[in-house]
Amino acid sequence: MQTNRRKFLKTAALTGAASTLLPFTSCKPESPTTQINNSIDYTLIDEALNKPVLKRELFSNPVIIETIELLRDRDNFICRVRSKDGAVGISIGHPFYAEIGYPMFNRVKRHFIGKDVRDLDTLIHNAAVGNYRLHGIPLNVQMATLEFAILDMLGNIANKQVGQIIGDIHNQKVSIYLGTRINELRKREPEESLELMYQDWEETKAKAIKLRAGIGNNVGNDRDNAPGRTEKLVKLAREKFGGDMNLMIDGNGTYTLDGAIKLGKLLEEYNYYFYEEPIPYEWYEEQKQVQEALNIPMAGGEQESRLHTFRWLIANDVFQVVQPDIFYFGGMIRTKQISRMAQVMGQTIAPHMSSGGLGYLYMLHMVSACQNAAEFHEFKMFATKDANGTIIPVESKAEPFESTNGVINVPTGSGLGINIDPEYIKTHKPMAL
Repeated sequence: MQTNRRKFLKTAALTGAASTLLPFTSCKPESPTTQINNSIDYTLIDEALNKPVLKRELFSNPVIIETIELLRDRDNFICRVRSKDGAVGISIGHPFYAEIGYPMFNRVKRHFIGKDVRDLDTLIHNAAVGNYRLHGIPLNVQMATLEFAILDMLGNIANKQVGQIIGDIHNQKVSIYLGTRINELRKREPEESLELMYQDWEETKAKAIKLRAGIGNNVGNDRDNAPGRTEKLVKLAREKFGGDMNLMIDGNGTYTLDGAIKLGKLLEEYNYYFYEEPIPYEWYEEQKQVQEALNIPMAGGEQESRLHTFRWLIANDVFQVVQPDIFYFGGMIRTKQISRMAQVMGQTIAPHMSSGGLGYLYMLHMVSACQNAAEFHEFKMFATKDANGTIIPVESKAEPFESTNGVINVPTGSGLGINIDPEYIKTHKPMAL
């Protein structure tokens, strides 16, 4: 059984209404896959997966990588790439996982040195497959960091924003949902945490807000799991923000199967927009059971690091809002592949982002190129502090970074669309890898 909201999500994602972020409302189409002896036919999903992503035709001449540098200042990392023709691209590493996994950077780097990055799809695939025994978030964060710098360089060469070289621009404006203060809010009583959220809402005027359920430590254990607090939060949030506010909630893997379903019923009663990852992410069978027991759209996928796992999750309609993390999953090329697979199954995509660093920037570019982008996308304020707690001195090449009535313009400048203060970059020294 499915709500009108979940049904419309499928219809809209399948039709792929260009230049429109997709809301939840209307009627469910026939599934684009068919059942063969009770097993799923993956034909359409695999066709979507195997389509090329990077627009190679934009680059008439080879773009050969001459140098790849990983620059470090304490716990913060910057990637700088340079082509043989002198083109440069720069990215900022993940705000906390970069420090954990940086020794893996060299294992990624060797797949790109001296190569023509017009073949970026293949190079990314080779880096992933070539390190399959190490595959996971620490490796993928390094792969994404390098890819972002390469995309910045390619965008600068072609004089196009990143979304234009990995697809077409479907969403030049991105509507946001607030997902701020993760740990801080869970430590406070519902009334106090809602006041803090209200302050962020007043600053952004977002049309959607995501709350946090349970204790959020990914244990899948309901016992002593903030008893009564989440139920109170669900009710008070609806009262505080009113019936028109789109409210979501994230369990961060806190609940067991029974606890997740029980909370889901309450969310339906209070008309919540979606229900994110209530049980530990690797409990795939149980997550599917939660989805089947409820009418509210389910969201998840931020912890996944492998294409084949997403292929199964998408084919089995485990989530209606698919949330690959652009860093954790290894970059925009692979995330675009997820978007395409989700689209043929009538699902939308809302890429996950971490607090700090330039996560909001990478999110904006990724969403801009997704035809089946969801209606709202995660925003944790313009948190431009790096892993050392230093404000990253960054400015947009074109329009300023700001939220106007809950909408942010995607930077239209070339590449990632930003300039980083050269003096800040100089504080980071090249690492010998």
